[in-house]
Amino acid sequence: MNKKLVSIALTCSLALSGLYAAPKPPKKSVVSDLKKGSIVDGSKINGDLQRWMIFNEGIIGGSWSKIGRSEFTSIDFGYSSYITTIATAGGLRGLFGIDFEFPLYLDAKGQTNALTSHRNFSDVLGWGATVPLSVGLDINGFYLKGLVGYTYNEIQERFNVGEADDAEMLTRYQGVVYGASLGYRIKNIINIGARALFGNLKNDKRETSNATLSNERVFSNQKYNYMKVGGFISIVF
Repeated sequence: MNKKLVSIALTCSLALSGLYAAPKPPKKSVVSDLKKGSIVDGSKINGDLQRWMIFNEGIIGGSWSKIGRSEFTSIDFGYSSYITTIATAGGLRGLFGIDFEFPLYLDAKGQTNALTSHRNFSDVLGWGATVPLSVGLDINGFYLKGLVGYTYNEIQERFNVGEADDAEMLTRYQGVVYGASLGYRIKNIINIGARALFGNLKNDKRETSNATLSNERVFSNQKYNYMKVGGFISIVF
């Protein structure tokens, strides 16, 4: 009888020790473990597997843009950061990110929107900033992304007015833009792509110290159709 009681006591003791054993510490958050260019294991309790990869890119390119009657050529500098999701079933990835593009306007054709006389440019110099969010798909390095964001541009327009060879007017265009980007990422090192943006931008600054330009200036803020197309190359890091 005593042996039976001892046996029951030992069995209960082992069972309790198993129940109250110190649990294994949980894995750190997979999101907090994201690193540049790294793949992070995101295993779920039900056995499904999802992985994430984060990319950062330094970008340089060139573009042609049209705002109303004005056409501009720019050199574009930029930065892009985005996360891709990778399913175990194959190479199809979702893309989610944000882009930063800074065009430097160096040449222009066509006519100004800021003057009632619709003068032709003699020269331009300006800069801009475009910040779109991106959502898209990637298949084995080939990708297509939809873009929507905001653009801001300040352009110093110059004209030949009488004896003044470089009469200047500072113009500003801003507004919401949308479009798409496509390209190919080579071994996660180099990215070659093209981009197109569209929108309707407001011209809300027309400043000049030249008397002739001041008399010809458009005094009310107006919106103009916007289109921009260009190509770029980027280094993935």
